[in-house]
Amino acid sequence: MAVESDWDETVVLDDRHLSGFTMGDEDLERQVLQIFSENAPGYLDTLKSAECESWKSDAHKLKGAARSIGAWRLARAAERAEFMGNPRADDPRRQAVLVEMQERLGQLLGAIETRCQALAYD
Repeated sequence: MAVESDWDETVVLDDRHLSGFTMGDEDLERQVLQIFSENAPGYLDTLKSAECESWKSDAHKLKGAARSIGAWRLARAAERAEFMGNPRADDPRRQAVLVEMQERLGQLLGAIETRCQALAYD
């Protein structure tokens, strides 16, 4: 059985983790956040249309992308999706976790926008 992570899912975007990931380089941080913002909605779209066989690997991709920037709240939801295995399209858990991830991605994109604006004024 898979062991759940201990990431604090109350944290939408961990600025400290992100700064460490980018070695304090604010230009790199903005670039990383921009790339994430451009790609993450596509990961979620892929999950929404995923066949049963690819659900787990698609959820793993979103989890990894979220983890890399310190987006613990989204990463935990994606982890739950991954731990579901490859549920059938009509599995009610699938729709519930998709709604959760969509909400958390929206929160994260807002936090990213705020962070990028703060970096622009530094």
